[in-house]
Amino acid sequence: MGPGWQTPALTSKHMKLLAFDLDGTLVHEPDGHVSPRDMQAIDEARAAGLEVLIVTGRSWRSTKPVYEELRLTGPAICYVGALTVADGTGRVLSHRPLPPEAWESLRAFALREGLPVTACVGADQAVVEGALPIGATGLVAADTAFATRQADDFPPWESWNPYSVMSPDLAHVQAPPIMLAVYGERAVRRVQAAYPEGLPACQFDLYDKVAGELALHIWRVDVDKGVALAAYCRSRGIRPEEVAAFGDMPMDGSMLQFAGLGVAVPGAHPALKRVADHIAEPHEVIRAILEGKA
Repeated sequence: MGPGWQTPALTSKHMKLLAFDLDGTLVHEPDGHVSPRDMQAIDEARAAGLEVLIVTGRSWRSTKPVYEELRLTGPAICYVGALTVADGTGRVLSHRPLPPEAWESLRAFALREGLPVTACVGADQAVVEGALPIGATGLVAADTAFATRQADDFPPWESWNPYSVMSPDLAHVQAPPIMLAVYGERAVRRVQAAYPEGLPACQFDLYDKVAGELALHIWRVDVDKGVALAAYCRSRGIRPEEVAAFGDMPMDGSMLQFAGLGVAVPGAHPALKRVADHIAEPHEVIRAILEGKA
């Protein structure tokens, strides 16, 4: 347990923003909904004037049901920070796709090797630092995904790809996608072996939380939850000490470290627990904040 939970006192008067990861933090299997206790605590926090922000690895399309369940109206950060939407319409504020050269290399390798990969398209144009290209003022999240084939050694493939369209040659992907996912032990190991040093301007994010379920997500190198959260807070004039962030996986680490109070849920990955200020359920921390006990 780090020092952030102990000092200084973080009451509702000082805290302005609660930033939440979704899967494994606010949303759990099998129902896929926010628990009643967390929902009630979040409602109380909003009533006390705290802002609630989703910061997730999900696409906007799969984030929106939870966004609506929480009755949010402002921005949401998706794809680990690669896409930020302004509101429930999905209007794009920022978009960071894979570099073209990296995408072409990965695409050629995946097709040559016959690998089960999914290319997620966030938007049709790159939008950097909230500045929309000329004539793109109405740009909204495209949120489509195209898969070469299903991975037979990745059991949750269908639940992870609920709206993917089969495109064996990925011809439907007209521009670099926002993320490429490689599924299954065999395919992941082949990609790692082919790119032992990674790819320029890209990062490899390995999902290995569940035994027998291995996936590799490939993002642009500057895609990061903490960076995206910090940029959002700067735009709103919110200081790090006025933020509480909640997560469960290593990719949440940067936003927990940015926040004045970083919280790992009890079932979190050990690596995240090591950088968290506190380990608790979201509703417990929210109540402590509101009661002035944090």
